[in-house]
Amino acid sequence: MSHDDRVAERYARALFLIAEGRGRGPEALDELQGLLGLVHADPRLGPYFRSPLVPLARKRALLRGELATGPFPPVASLVDLLLRKKRLGLFPAVVDEFEQRVRRWRGLQAAEAVSAVPLTADQLQRLRARLERVTGLTLELETRVDPGLIGGMYVRIGDRVIDHSVKGLLASLQDRLFETSLQARPT
Repeated sequence: MSHDDRVAERYARALFLIAEGRGRGPEALDELQGLLGLVHADPRLGPYFRSPLVPLARKRALLRGELATGPFPPVASLVDLLLRKKRLGLFPAVVDEFEQRVRRWRGLQAAEAVSAVPLTADQLQRLRARLERVTGLTLELETRVDPGLIGGMYVRIGDRVIDHSVKGLLASLQDRLFETSLQARPT
């Protein structure tokens, strides 16, 4: 994890603790995503806020104008703090981390299943049920096809990977054969 990721995680955690304590986690996420969408909608805003030629007071005034529609006060305070600390570039990472925290709070976990061939609806349903039973989480399962796997599939849930692809099994077998050949050599 990079330094910026750790810093973004701290900001997101602080905002989440406040939002959770007030029962406003999902609303705060909506507001954060709305602000992020606003920044992405106008490509001039990013360079404007990053420019050292624009005085901080003007940046804050513009931001207060955008936030005047009455967002959750801690969201406005967070964005203002990022601006004052010259860390507004971390805002997308803060929003991503905050979203992950809200998902975990709701008991949801993003997962991705990559298979060599498309899964049928029945296979997908059985896979989701089994993974949810094993992990104890409610999964938001996305799928994609990668013919390079040769056969089988792998599933990624957070940082955990369950690899049952032919490609993965062959790589594992190759590693074991290499280790065995090293152990069998006389020293």
